[in-house]
Amino acid sequence: MGRGPRFWFPLALLGFAEIGLAAAQLLARRSRAEAGAANFLLGPAHSAGPTYGRLQWMALDDFHALGGSLPGGPAWLVALGVVVAGTAVWYAVTLRPVRTGRFVLGTVGAVLAVPLLDLVGSWQFGLGDGLRGPLLATLGLLLLAAYERSRFVLLTAVAFALVVLVLSADMAGVLVSALILLAAAFVALLRGNPRPLP
Repeated sequence: MGRGPRFWFPLALLGFAEIGLAAAQLLARRSRAEAGAANFLLGPAHSAGPTYGRLQWMALDDFHALGGSLPGGPAWLVALGVVVAGTAVWYAVTLRPVRTGRFVLGTVGAVLAVPLLDLVGSWQFGLGDGLRGPLLATLGLLLLAAYERSRFVLLTAVAFALVVLVLSADMAGVLVSALILLAAAFVALLRGNPRPLP
């Protein structure tokens, strides 16, 4: 297999992982709305006392709090860990590395680097939960572009980063960036071997 078509798989895998994050958030919103509606409808029957009014307003706040950003931290870490591990398996199958031990150690190191970089982003730079995951994904795309020496992957990483920065990793940002990745994977499959970086 040539150098060009290999990178379609990590792009598609990251795109599908983002769609999975969006679906998980939609399910979480639905369950929060159902719980809030149940709390509101099945609240205490008596209307006396200050606690009743406060509980009812809290239930209404839960019911109306359907907006917000996608899950940060653990959800992104799990998604990125799956993408890194899946990419490693893909490259192991397509490249058939001679030094398997080094390849396995490199894969384990890459998977462990995801939570460590997340901690650095949180503690050292004070980045929010919803921003650290997309920035780690952008870093991964830049590493993929450097490894493949591909202008196409580099442009995809830049487009992904712009969407993440402009839309701040909310639902629309994740869906648009997932569409960018899936479209790039599809184009990579159709293009064949793109020109490498100098």
